[in-house]
Order: sequence, then C-alpha cells, then structure tokens
Amino acid sequence: MVGIPLKGHTPPKSYHDRMVMWQHMGGREAEDFYQKKSPRYVFALGAVGEILVSYARERIAEAALEHGCEYLFFVDDDMMVPVDLFYKLVANGKDICAALAFTRNPDHKAVCYETKEGFDQSSGSQYGFTKFVENYPKDQLFECDAVGFGAVLIRTEVLKKIPQPWFFGMERTGEDITLCIKARKAGFSVWMDSRIKLGHLSDPIIVTEEYAHKWQGLSPEEREKQYGKFTKYATETQELFNKCRS
Repeated sequence: MVGIPLKGHTPPKSYHDRMVMWQHMGGREAEDFYQKKSPRYVFALGAVGEILVSYARERIAEAALEHGCEYLFFVDDDMMVPVDLFYKLVANGKDICAALAFTRNPDHKAVCYETKEGFDQSSGSQYGFTKFVENYPKDQLFECDAVGFGAVLIRTEVLKKIPQPWFFGMERTGEDITLCIKARKAGFSVWMDSRIKLGHLSDPIIVTEEYAHKWQGLSPEEREKQYGKFTKYATETQELFNKCRS
C-alpha cells in the first residue's frame, strides 16, 4: 500500500515526482509479472486528506491491512524521492526503514531521533523526550530510536502486533515518532538508510543533505545576510538558548 497523506495543496514539483515514481512502479510490476520474478510486488494507492495527519495515516494503515498488504509505504506530498525508492528500502529487509530527509525549516536537521523515557520520582509521573541525532552515520544503513515518515517503509506485521490507535498517543510528539516508540516496545527495530537521499520541498528551495549541511555551517550573521529576515526568529531563539545554557 502506497500511502500519501494529502495537504490539499500538493506542489506541482512533488505531484510530478509522484507520477513519475508511480509510472516506474507500475512498469516494474508488469515487467516482474511477465518475467515471473520472485518476490514480486503489486501496488495499491491510498490517499487521505490531511485534516489531521495522525488520522490520515491511521486510515491508510487500516486500508493496508484490509487489502492484505505486506508493506505500508508512506510518501508525503512535499517530498522529492528517487523513482525506485520502494525497491531500495524493501531490499534492506527491516521492520521500519526510512530514507534520509531533513526538516523543512532551519536548522534543517536530519529526521532521525533519540528517545528517552523514564519515571520522575519527585513528581510521580512518567516523562519522555526526543532529540535529533546530530551526527548521523553518513551513507549507511543504521538503527535509531525513531525516524520521520516523509518517506518510510513499514511491514504491516508491525501494525498487526500493536493495538490501535497506531499513530495517536500520549508521547507529546509527532505521529511518526509515536509509532516508532510503540513498535520498539513491541520488539521491532527502526532504521534509517542515509545512502538514499530525499529532498524536502520548501520555498523556494529544496532541502537536501547538501543544502542542510551548508546551512548548518553558516554563522547566525551569515544566515541573516544570505537568507534575510525570515531566518531572524530561528537566530534569536538560538541566542536565547545559548544564554540559558550559559
């Protein structure tokens, strides 16, 4: 099941990107059928309006199980992906596996995460937090606590072992991290393949690994000079954080 949570204003670039990907997958499906290849994959497309992204993913996941699909392949409608992305991810043979993508907004972090959970004796309550993996392994397949779902392949076996809802929870974080936390607690593993590079549509640029690293290498003053007032908020926030830390 190829699942696309729709924002209602899919950019032309990514719409074209999806159509080219879909054409490639359809061609491979037909070619593998006539050549009697095994394993052979047959695809269905599910798209749900993103009134609430968690709800959209939940409905698409339900459809994947109803159709007896082996995999759920999410691709967001603001991502630029290679046409053979599915085949690259499925070759890794992992429970949950995402390709390398970066946040749309500065500081353009790679969407792979560390998660921490525990119990605070003083308050008598559970706590949990998530942080970006700053120095992710370059051009490698590596295991992590959670990944962003801009483009991710999930075995439906994961969904079968976890009670619904899959993408809603009390972790106070995104629906993608929520599922990863639940999956790991159920004994599944989460991986990112940084050999596979995605682009995240922003305005007017596309955030790729090269662009993200260029941005991260600039000083706050260089960012303001090059990108103007729209980066000022991020810069002031970083300055405030530095003051608090000192």
